[in-house]
Parts: sequence; C-alpha cells; structure tokens
Amino acid sequence: MIALVNPVSSGAELARAFHERGTACVHVYSPGVPVGARPAGVPVISYSDVAVVERELRALGVSAVVAASEFGVLPADELAHRLGLPGNAYALSEARRDKSLMMEQLRQRGLRATRTAIVRTEQELEQALAGFPFPLVVKPRDSAGSDGCRVCSGPEQARAAFAQVIHERNLMGRTNDAVLVQEYLDGPQFIVNTVSAGGRHTLGELYSARIDRQAGGAPVFRHMTSVRTLDGPDKELVGYVFDCLDALGVSEGAAHTEVRRTPDGPCLVEVNARVMGPCLAPDAYFAAFGYSHQHLVVESLVDPAVFALRDASGYGPDRHVAKVFLRAHREGVVRAVPGLDLLRRLPGFHSVARLAEIGRPVPDRLLTTGASGIAFFVHEDPATIENALRVLHELEDAGQFYELEPVDG
Repeated sequence: MIALVNPVSSGAELARAFHERGTACVHVYSPGVPVGARPAGVPVISYSDVAVVERELRALGVSAVVAASEFGVLPADELAHRLGLPGNAYALSEARRDKSLMMEQLRQRGLRATRTAIVRTEQELEQALAGFPFPLVVKPRDSAGSDGCRVCSGPEQARAAFAQVIHERNLMGRTNDAVLVQEYLDGPQFIVNTVSAGGRHTLGELYSARIDRQAGGAPVFRHMTSVRTLDGPDKELVGYVFDCLDALGVSEGAAHTEVRRTPDGPCLVEVNARVMGPCLAPDAYFAAFGYSHQHLVVESLVDPAVFALRDASGYGPDRHVAKVFLRAHREGVVRAVPGLDLLRRLPGFHSVARLAEIGRPVPDRLLTTGASGIAFFVHEDPATIENALRVLHELEDAGQFYELEPVDG
C-alpha cells in the first residue's frame, strides 16, 4: 500500500501510473486541497490530525509515502518520518520548500548558490537593492508556477514587484509574509528530472528551456526540449544537481530541478521534491524516453530491481520531445482556436492537452500552470522540432492561435 499525499496537478497522473500497475494506494489530502478524481475503491484520508493519519496509515500497512504534488512535500516528509519509512532527510524538510533556506543549505555544503536576501518591509527592500546589481529577481519565498516572479532592471521595477507580492496569497495558498531578492543568473536554463532510491540518484530527463521576459519583467516559460546525449558541460550540470540533492537531503522519490548554466558554471534556481508539473500526459514521454517521470517513481517502488538497472544502461532517449506552454497574446475571452489546425499539421506534432475553454477568459496567461494548453512534439531530428516550435510561437505572438474578445464582451 502506497500513500500518495495531495495527488493534484501532475500528481493525478502519478496516481494513474500506480493504478496501471495494480498497486494499492491511499490518497491523503491536506485541508484546502480539493479531492481529485480517483480510481474506484481508492480510500481517502483527510490530513487534519497527523497522529490520527499516522494511525490510519499504519492500520493500512502503508510501505511508502510519496509527495504527489508541491502541496504534498511537507506533509509527506512528516508522515514518512513518523511512520519510520524511507524518506528524505526530515531535518531539511523546510529547506526543500523555502528557497532562501535552500540556498543557505547549498552554501553550507560548499556548493554554488544564488545570492539571496529575505525582505519583509520596504526598508529591508531598499537595503537589499543597495547590495545587488541589476537586473535582479524578486519572487515569493515559497510559491510555484512562476507566481509573482519578476526580473527587475531597476529600483522602481523592483519596488513595484515587491508591492505586488508582499502580503498577497500565492499559488500554494499561503500569504507572502516575505519576498526574496536574488541575483539574476545569466545563462540558459535547464530542467533535470530525477528519481532517487536509497540515496542514489537516477537521471530520467534533461531539458533545455526557452524563457522569454515580458515588458513588466515576468519570465514566461515558452517551451522545453529534451537533450538526448550528454556532453561534458551537461555531465557537469547533472553532477552539480546530484550534489544539490544530497545537500538538501533528497534520498527517495522524484525531484524536478531547475538550474542555470552561467559563465561561472551551473547554479541552482530551485529543487522541487516531487514529479514535474503541471501536466504529465505520459504518451509523448514514452515515445521519446520509453518512460515518464511518474512511471519511473512507480518502478522505483514497485519493481526496484528493474529500476536499479537503469544506471547501468545509461541515459540516452531514442527521440527528442518538446513540451510547449501555449500562450494567448493578450487577456480576453476565448472565442475560437484557429491555430489548432496548423499546430496539428506541424512536423513532429504528437498531442495537445488542456486547451483553454471556449467562452471563458484566458487563465493564468503568464504563469507556468499549463492552463492555456500544452502541446507535445516528438521527433528524431532536433532541427525538425525547433522549426516547428518557431512557427508555433510566431503564430501565438501574432495573436493567431487563440481568437479572443474583450472580457466585458
């Protein structure tokens, strides 16, 4: 019996992956996290009193506790610790959610870390701005999905970003009582997805990312494309990520890590101790890698002997895969999706999911929630995918993918 804590967002696909293997699971939900759809017969426990939940999980004979979304990271750590089950280092649990503690932990281990200041007041903000060169980054301390993140080119932009974030409710449902000011990391961004077992980390996926910057400083994630073969700098980057996982006490389960390759070497953006989000529709990943992130997690728990052989076979997917966060060019109500036909005809197109609903306002236009749609491309030739992505983004930027009308009608 596996306990999945808060299986929402991409955690729903993780739950389905366990169900496909016939693995018995129990879903545990924290207060305020909506109970999602689940296979028939799967029990649900409300995480209200941790001692009560512990007793219920013991009675069910739970053998592993899995953080099934960002909402599940802290409660999964708590439950695994109380049950005496394999899990990530409990003493470092907060450092795997709080980005300022995360960077401090890296520094203590002698690893390159992003310079960070914690800011709670306007006076503290001014003190921080005096000590950082521009551009710099202002973002919430523990949110997700690019929520509230701004790249600021000057003091006025930084002050405006701080005012927009402080004391506001973030995507994790918490009030931002503090804001981070961080150095801007110059260089391309990479995504490293791993699964760990017994302290050994296995590389599942490596991606390069395209992130644009809006006029207001909001970073906009456009797409990520997989890396098929690892060169010297790639191996250095993956090794650095493994060191970060060790420093943060990640020894079990999934991690989704964002890192920049700067002129001074790789530097961490953040580690997320759960599967990649927001959408893990598995077919495109299987077409490229032969597995998905969530299916590797399942394999590590259900078939550990097979999972242990993956390091020996090495990393080397058969095809490239690209994941595109579809974007509307402005705010508005979706009237039609005229660009969908062209998208489906582009070379390498695989599938599309979660398109914005016709008749409703465009949701989360600048966030990395995938609420405006996600498109997948799979092909052996990286140039074929890159050309298709260029055409698609030109279509989006010209306002020809979504047809919109004003919100007021």
